[in-house]
Amino acid sequence: MELTLNSYSEFQPLLDFQEETLDSIPYNDLADLTREIKLSFVDYVRQGVMLAVIRRYRLYKRQFKDFAEYCKLALGRSPIYCKRIIEAAQTTIELIKAGFKILPTSVSQALPLVKFTKPDETGARELENKWQTVINSQPPDRITAAAITEAIDDKEPEERAKQVKIGGKAFEMLQKKAVEAGLTVSQYLERIISSVSVPTEGEPLDTEETEGKPDELSPEKVEICDRAEAFAKAKPAPRFAIKKLSKSYQKVIAPDLIGSGSESDSS
Repeated sequence: MELTLNSYSEFQPLLDFQEETLDSIPYNDLADLTREIKLSFVDYVRQGVMLAVIRRYRLYKRQFKDFAEYCKLALGRSPIYCKRIIEAAQTTIELIKAGFKILPTSVSQALPLVKFTKPDETGARELENKWQTVINSQPPDRITAAAITEAIDDKEPEERAKQVKIGGKAFEMLQKKAVEAGLTVSQYLERIISSVSVPTEGEPLDTEETEGKPDELSPEKVEICDRAEAFAKAKPAPRFAIKKLSKSYQKVIAPDLIGSGSESDSS
């Protein structure tokens, strides 16, 4: 897909960055590049900070009706998804202030922790302990949204959701839909499953699935049907069967048959 002039200029800083980085070879500073890469892993935090400022101070009001319209038209994102970015960013900032070096690297990883950022009645909060539990349970390269959810789940092991392997594209779609709905992937799947009506024993199946599909006969039933058909062909016609009328007789009675029916039968 070709870029329009406006979109090209919008993303020009990325092209400039690429050119500057390549022009610096082989004198690139490894420490600087590593720092920039690590910061890019949590770039959603910057997005969340900017979105929070735009929403709180209503910077959108000169061009857009409300924050939702700004998200849809200016960013091409749903307002719910933008709000989740704000929540995820605020959660990660709290972890940074608490001194953690390992951080959630995506919105979907941070979202399961959002509910632990608020203090309880005593003023204490569980965010730090929950995140430490995640770090202790997995090496940094194995931390995923699913691993985080499982690590901070307080349910008994037998009550926890079981793992199901699905394709990468399918999981990305589920993850995106779950984030937009403000749910984890597990919660989103539970919502989908609970909304599906499954017929119980004895209930007819959906007519859309069965309509037009003939029932399959067993070999025994096929044999019975064949015998019945052969027997019917061999047996003479019953006495009360109506014989076919000749064409000449049909012509005689045809006018009476197709008449208006107002005349009475003379016989």
